[in-house]
Amino acid sequence: MYMQKTLLIAVAFCAAHTAFAGESKVVERPLIAETLSGFTAEAAKIHDQMQPGGAYALIKPADKARVESRLGDMQRLLQNHASESDLPRADKLNLANAQEEVNGILRHNDSNRLVCESRAPVGSHIPVTTCRTFGEIEQQRHSDTKAIGDLDRSRVAPPGH
Repeated sequence: MYMQKTLLIAVAFCAAHTAFAGESKVVERPLIAETLSGFTAEAAKIHDQMQPGGAYALIKPADKARVESRLGDMQRLLQNHASESDLPRADKLNLANAQEEVNGILRHNDSNRLVCESRAPVGSHIPVTTCRTFGEIEQQRHSDTKAIGDLDRSRVAPPGH
């Protein structure tokens, strides 16, 4: 009987977790470059989303620079051709590689990306799975760092010590 209840709870948890994960706002392929006009519109959306308040606002400066560089490479490739199908094979490969690199960086830095970890709480051997968005994790890290900095500044030794 105990095993059946435990199994039922585990199945219900997995179903609820799957339903929650399915509602994620993460865009799997933020960029699909097929034509210059379509690429220009998508690149503009990406630039907007990298601004404060956007889905990619937490992107690290090095990643942002890499995205900007690869978007520029893609722009140059598409400017000389009407569509992706007009590109020579080598340029198609370069375009696909740049697109996948940009998509990978953006997916990794998406504030809505769900991150789950399984840890055993102190005093227990049974792991508990917790899920938070990348944005929530970064916000918590930022506030923790600020609190530690404030604490360090408040513990300034009195003069003469």
